[in-house]
Amino acid sequence: TSSKPSLDSLIDSKQYVIALDNIEEQLTINPEQPNLLFKKGELNTFIASEKTPIERAMYYSEAKNAFTKAIDFGADSIHISKINSITNKNWSKEHNAGTVLFQNDTSDSTFEIIEAHFSNAIILSPNKTSSYTSLATSQYAVGDVSGAINTLNKAKNTVNEVPTKLYENLGFLYLQNGEPEQSIFYYELANTDIIKSKNIAFGLVNAYISTSKNEEAVSLLENLSDSYPDDAAIHNVYGTQLYLVVENIMSDLNNAYLNADSSLAKQILFEAEGVGEQAEGELILAYSSDTTNTEYMESLAVFYNNLTGKYLSVYENAFDYDKVKIIDKASTLLDFALEYYSKLLKMNPSDNSLKTTIENLNTLKSSRFTS
Repeated sequence: TSSKPSLDSLIDSKQYVIALDNIEEQLTINPEQPNLLFKKGELNTFIASEKTPIERAMYYSEAKNAFTKAIDFGADSIHISKINSITNKNWSKEHNAGTVLFQNDTSDSTFEIIEAHFSNAIILSPNKTSSYTSLATSQYAVGDVSGAINTLNKAKNTVNEVPTKLYENLGFLYLQNGEPEQSIFYYELANTDIIKSKNIAFGLVNAYISTSKNEEAVSLLENLSDSYPDDAAIHNVYGTQLYLVVENIMSDLNNAYLNADSSLAKQILFEAEGVGEQAEGELILAYSSDTTNTEYMESLAVFYNNLTGKYLSVYENAFDYDKVKIIDKASTLLDFALEYYSKLLKMNPSDNSLKTTIENLNTLKSSRFTS
């Protein structure tokens, strides 16, 4: 009679498929054999190592399933230690390979392989957030924002402890995907003391702005401005949002004039001046940090120009005793608008739109503010 080759001899000769068939036969008779289940898992990792990254997922899934059953059916501490070692070794191999490839080549042609490496790593160690984050980063790099969101949501629903950074990344991705409400939800989850994390707080500001939640944006920007007094970008955004508040105040002022409510008009005019000066101050702080920055210079020019228009829009309906004050304010604002648009033109002498704006402002000045 002839005997079948032993399981160990099959493995030593790398006849992994035949060895697996042998194990499956024995498990069919008695499925609760932790040692055989360990061997089944190990063999699947051996087969996976001989496949391309894209082909490995099935074998890693089989290995993970076999290892889990081995532990459930009473694998001893030695086998559990081996299971952890094999799993970590293969996770590290897949995760590191994906990282190296992503760092050296982010072209579409390699993305499928990068994605496979990180996906394989996730199969092996589904509780390690680093592989989810790396996969989401690579998806975002090729423009697959929805895929990146799905990956991080999978991580959120799988890992034992969700790190703050994952919520922050979801907030960023939802904002990029045109879903500001979801962005706000995750940015708010990211950190209870949001001011301590400037990036998260600023991301939340952008989400508030995208959903026209100006009061929330202004409130958060006020805290950010106090906490980061040297951050020009925060001052610039804060000043711009304060101007939007002034716009609403000026509309209320016009209604007060139309309703002949002198007491309310006096109160609102005072408020408009105060918030307007606050907006101006924030924009000046941004500009003074870098007087060559055209973005900050333009913010001031636009602010003065738009606020000039707002004061002129309420002038006709204003009470007679307020008209002089309003027209003087508009005249001062117009001069500042001309000053900053002229600075912009000096830095961009070929910009015809700037020339047109300056011409229009000079025409307005000669028609409304010169006798």
